[in-house]
Amino acid sequence: MLPGHVTRMTIDAREMIERRARELCETGDLHAAATLLLKGYGSELLGFVLARVRQREAANEIFSRFTEDLWRGLHNFRWLCSARVWCYTLARHAASHYEQDVQRRRRHELPKALDSSAPEIAERVRTITRLSARTDTKSRIVSLRERLPLDDQTLLILRINKGLAWHEIAQVMFHEGEVVQPGLLEREAVRLRKRFQAVKEKLRRMAEREGLIGTRDS
Repeated sequence: MLPGHVTRMTIDAREMIERRARELCETGDLHAAATLLLKGYGSELLGFVLARVRQREAANEIFSRFTEDLWRGLHNFRWLCSARVWCYTLARHAASHYEQDVQRRRRHELPKALDSSAPEIAERVRTITRLSARTDTKSRIVSLRERLPLDDQTLLILRINKGLAWHEIAQVMFHEGEVVQPGLLEREAVRLRKRFQAVKEKLRRMAEREGLIGTRDS
């Protein structure tokens, strides 16, 4: 297990969030559904973004964009994957758009038509995650991970730190998050799993060269 692994939400807790959020969407209470998803998954999603961009200000701006996309897109969400996977997909897209357009982007604010409590919820999540992050000391192996290409870092974070299943990772990392046919998604999951093993091996060799771990021959 690499340093930086975090305690994950229990399966029962995730299932409760998923079930309740879907019920709220089906009854048309999108406000309550979005609030539940932000409170339930917001902290881990902000942690994912922060691990990817490694700058607090940028992570906060990306999280604000993700929050806006969540509120705007929930009425079109068709539950072809879990809400958690969909949220990770939105967060990855928000980060990608930020990185592609960093010079022109401005801090996003929720439209006034959206519920006024959303910024407060987002700020609460940021505060909780910020306090938690202060207790974690960045390890040298995590520093090594930051030398990897961004997609490889994202793959490690989603699998090791966030515990997503391979088909979920394939959905999150598939371009633009469109609906993916099951067969294609399965092939992408197999490809990413092989890539993950190669990235782990590369990271192990880097750690050996830095003297952080012993070599296999020693």
